[in-house]
Amino acid sequence: MSSGPAIETRGVTRVFESRKGFLFREKSRTEALKGVDLTVERGSIFGLLGPNGAGKTTLTKILSTLLLPTAGTALVLGHDVTRETDWLRPRMGLVLGGERGLYNRISARENLRYFADLYGVPPEARERRIDEVLERVGLIGPASDQRVEEFSRGMKQKLHIARGILHRPEILFLDEPTIGLDPKSARETRKLIRCLVTDGVTIFLTTHYMFEAEELCPKLAVLSKGRIVARDTVDGLRALVGGDRTFEAEAYGFEDEEVARLRAIPGVSKVVSESYGPTTRLTMRVRTTEATLDDVRSRLTGHPELSLRERRTSLEDVYLDLVEEEAR
Repeated sequence: MSSGPAIETRGVTRVFESRKGFLFREKSRTEALKGVDLTVERGSIFGLLGPNGAGKTTLTKILSTLLLPTAGTALVLGHDVTRETDWLRPRMGLVLGGERGLYNRISARENLRYFADLYGVPPEARERRIDEVLERVGLIGPASDQRVEEFSRGMKQKLHIARGILHRPEILFLDEPTIGLDPKSARETRKLIRCLVTDGVTIFLTTHYMFEAEELCPKLAVLSKGRIVARDTVDGLRALVGGDRTFEAEAYGFEDEEVARLRAIPGVSKVVSESYGPTTRLTMRVRTTEATLDDVRSRLTGHPELSLRERRTSLEDVYLDLVEEEAR
């Protein structure tokens, strides 16, 4: 097995063109990806974050050979996704969020037999491998012979993952794998994803659930409006947006002079104001350990109702800061 990156893209662009208007004479052009450069190392879970419409699914489809890029190059396992699809596809697994991709009127086991034949699993190893993946995803036993139309959404998602790993892929693409799942099913799915890495599988995960990305992914990238706006560890992304600590002050309104005094506190890198009905919340990113809530309180005198708290900067904070900055 090669020791190079699992994924390497350079300048990947994707443009969708369509026609609209009277007699479809008016051309419409949408640039979904705008020069994406990305490197993903082997043997871990890499997370791609972004709002709806950012281009996450488009990039996933390009990397999994389902969609051609308009420009740029994309290598997966060291091979070009546009010219070496025959080599790549047997080594890839793909799980798209949602209900599609399964045959509802037959059982889970019968679904996997069908896909095993498509993936070229040797006939003499097929039943053994089906039992292995059913056990891995928690569907072994009576559920394996149950019609898929009787499955809960969480059980269907487990079957999607079983299908995705059936042929022992080297890389697995998971596009919003827990979307629409109840909390228990989502937790079981995340546990399963963590276990897959122990098999040596590289996992490329797209999600807009921040807690999920923080729990699963040692490294992350944020995609906004078709561009990678940041790539790092969670701690590195916290430092990028201004600090690991966050202070919050809430009261019935603040003067501009008070906000300016907060910005002048050594270590405060950013102050954001948000209104919640009659109250206003000031959120401060803090880079140093020297700044304290007492420093904030001393600059906000005259607010008997003042509420202060300190918390760790969350990945959601980081994500919103990066996406909002890109939107400006």
